[in-house]
Amino acid sequence: MTEVLVDAIHDYEQKAFWERVNEQIERTQKKDPEAWADYLAERELVLGPPSRSRRIAPEWEGLITFPEETDEDNPG
Repeated sequence: MTEVLVDAIHDYEQKAFWERVNEQIERTQKKDPEAWADYLAERELVLGPPSRSRRIAPEWEGLITFPEETDEDNPG
């Protein structure tokens, strides 16, 4: 029973954390669009431009096939 409660509390804390993060992001986008644009520009400098397609880590290339990439005629 204790484990169920611990898991429920952990899940609640995670949900509350991400809700606060999303609220802060939305607030920044609305109240300070210049700061949000600066953040996006800096993020692009660090991470590079956003990918035009779904990418995965190089070590997983060829090991994972996404459902939209599967040929319906050749399910294997």
